[in-house]
Amino acid sequence: MRSKWISAFVALAALAIAPNAGAFERQWHVGGGLGVASFVSSDLPMGPALGLHGAYGLSDMFDVRLELTGSRHEQSDGSSLDLYSATAGITYKIDVIEWIPYAGLLVGYYWLGGENPPPDSGALGISTALGIDYALSRSFALGLQIRYHGNLNDPPTSLGYDDRFGSYFTGFLRAEYRWGW
Repeated sequence: MRSKWISAFVALAALAIAPNAGAFERQWHVGGGLGVASFVSSDLPMGPALGLHGAYGLSDMFDVRLELTGSRHEQSDGSSLDLYSATAGITYKIDVIEWIPYAGLLVGYYWLGGENPPPDSGALGISTALGIDYALSRSFALGLQIRYHGNLNDPPTSLGYDDRFGSYFTGFLRAEYRWGW
């Protein structure tokens, strides 16, 4: 009987001194990433990519995000094709102490640029994001993100580049600063 009381006391003491969980609700995020981008069905080679992002934690599970990305792809004639995007959407995250995996859906505007951009170089697009962040502290995180981007317009004609923009992938190593919890 005495061991049950001791066990109950130890359990209550452990609960009383356990640290609070660090959920990320009402938290702001701002950061950037370096990575690569590749068109799915194209003769264009993989190119370097740069991304900036901002987010606000609606709850400990959902963030609203804004992401800006740009990539450069060298063409066989020596010129370059640049692809820029500005997307907004929502991500679902699983807050597991320091590791935070997430998945998201974003919609936005994609624009082709470079040395000889097509006359009709903009289109609406959609992207899906999968990522994982590692919280180094409450304020700083490092992460890895991959995104699939698809064109919502008719891919062969919407940007004037045959089928070069039908869809593409990006992968980023990211860092972010967080505040406001």
